[in-house]
Amino acid sequence: GGSTLATTADNYDEGMINGFEFELRQSLGAWWDPLEGLSLGVNFTLIESEVDASESEVQDLWDTLIPEIGDIIEAEYDDGKRDMMGAPEYLYNLNATYTVPKLGTELGLFYTVKGDTLVAAGTQDGGSYIPHIYEKAVGTLNFSISQRVGRHFNVAFKAKNLLDPDIETVYRSNYTGEEAMKE
Repeated sequence: GGSTLATTADNYDEGMINGFEFELRQSLGAWWDPLEGLSLGVNFTLIESEVDASESEVQDLWDTLIPEIGDIIEAEYDDGKRDMMGAPEYLYNLNATYTVPKLGTELGLFYTVKGDTLVAAGTQDGGSYIPHIYEKAVGTLNFSISQRVGRHFNVAFKAKNLLDPDIETVYRSNYTGEEAMKE
């Protein structure tokens, strides 16, 4: 039979995540009375993250049969660091909300794009190098409605991921400078 590749969780001693967030919101009723209750917003977050690769992660690569493994590790782990799993390169969203205070009704439409995100670190299997796996940027559309019921209750309905986009997953290597679709 063939080999089976499994992923395992690994905690890291050190990591760093930094980011900048920019947000703009505008109530359109301030500009034109018939638009009272309608607000538009945009939010952009730029994220930089890294972790110090664990000894076991790097050692697993050294255990391959590939002669160029030193060059691969140097390219994939800049100063022993790689991207943090689950932290996208950026996030941005566009939103529109409509509120009717007299009725206690709130409607919202939210479009969010999550940038490329590392989902699995590179590894080796049977002496072959397997590059890092990233999810490509993807956009989602969510809708919400909430209704006040009496003085102390609120009923809400949320519909998430209305566009149901395909999430493309790729092998990405700084060593080769290329990426390939993961099936």
